[in-house]
Amino acid sequence: MRCWDQFLAMLYAQLGGCESLRELEAGFNSHAERHYHPGCHPVRRSTLADANETRPVALYEAAFGWLLGKALAGDRREAQEALLLLDSSTISLNKTLCEWAEFRSTKSGVKLHLAYDPNADVPAFFSITPAKKNDMAEAAEFPIVHGATYVFDRAYNAYGWWQELHEAKCRFVCRLKDNARFSFVEWRVPEGDGVLADDVIALRDEACSAPLRRIVYHCPVRNKRLVFVSNDLHASAHAIAGLYKQRWQIELFFKWIKQNLKLRRFLGTSENAVKIQIIIALIAYLMLRILQQSLPVALSLKQLKTLTRANLFQRKTPLQLIRKPEKQHNLNTVTQLELGLC
Repeated sequence: MRCWDQFLAMLYAQLGGCESLRELEAGFNSHAERHYHPGCHPVRRSTLADANETRPVALYEAAFGWLLGKALAGDRREAQEALLLLDSSTISLNKTLCEWAEFRSTKSGVKLHLAYDPNADVPAFFSITPAKKNDMAEAAEFPIVHGATYVFDRAYNAYGWWQELHEAKCRFVCRLKDNARFSFVEWRVPEGDGVLADDVIALRDEACSAPLRRIVYHCPVRNKRLVFVSNDLHASAHAIAGLYKQRWQIELFFKWIKQNLKLRRFLGTSENAVKIQIIIALIAYLMLRILQQSLPVALSLKQLKTLTRANLFQRKTPLQLIRKPEKQHNLNTVTQLELGLC
């Protein structure tokens, strides 16, 4: 099986909501007369299963990178304006069929690690590991974008990594662990509603020598006391809290792809097949974002997903997808032929 045929078949499964290889084969091949448009061929589920198990994942990682460039083509922001949210999400797998991904005594799973750009609404970097992999250990493998702003939760409290970000001229904002040891360097007068403390501290750990800002903030929505830490010593406390608030957008991204793409039921059980399906789900998301950017009207990704699913293998431009149907003649007003009886 060609890579292109495998890719289009798995993309069809994502956008068409296929629950099994048998359903994918039947649905994909039912459009055989239109396969010449994208240059593909009918597929067999046994051949597709073999391709998913053996074909290198790097092929589809490269396809993701190429499409990401297309999605960011119109984004001319400088690196200093870049904002990246870090988090991970566990995707459950069948424990009996996926023993290689054993997570707990009763379940298996993989973890999707992500650096998400909320301004462009796309994942900038990702990796897929067994669910046991530590979040910070995997995030340390991501490339550091010089001058960018990073926002993450307490799972990424690694002082040596914080120092690397600081030396790369990056700004970071995160929650500080309760057991963090530090000394006060400067006490500041808290300014702004909900700001309980705003001080400069030095960590009692040689791994991070950068001076840090410790902000204690009372969140009125959650009625909770939050402690933030950042290497930004100049922005207002409310601006720092606002940056952390944007971290919720990556949670919404994980929720969307799990609800709208095929990440709950997998068409293969090997590690390679699972990774390919997840990567093609991310590619499907990027394609929907690119389509969304090309339209002159505002449509949600959910609406575009519905339109795309209803028009798979139809030769329609993006504008034709959203164009209202032409008004049909009212057949009740058409004069019918009257047959005269001889």
